[in-house]
Amino acid sequence: TMWNEHFGIGIVEMMAAGLLTIAHRSGGPLRDIIIEESGARNGFLAVSAQEYAAHIAFILGMTEQGREGVRERARSSVNLFSSQKFDTSWTRATDPILKSKSS
Repeated sequence: TMWNEHFGIGIVEMMAAGLLTIAHRSGGPLRDIIIEESGARNGFLAVSAQEYAAHIAFILGMTEQGREGVRERARSSVNLFSSQKFDTSWTRATDPILKSKSS
């Protein structure tokens, strides 16, 4: 993925499709999308060609169960970016502002 991508809808779509995703360690993928902690990993982040290659080698060496765990967590995590979640969060953020303006 590109450097400093502001959000990364393509990354979210890849994860929803169950692809093992390696994204650039910057922007939205770093801050909002990819989780790398052990036991919670839903994708991979890299900067250099060597890091990308190391992640590919790591993925190829994973057990099928390990890869499926990452896929499942990736699919589950994309719900954070659904239209319904956006609507709910938007309303929660803007209601106090709109209510104070109408008072």
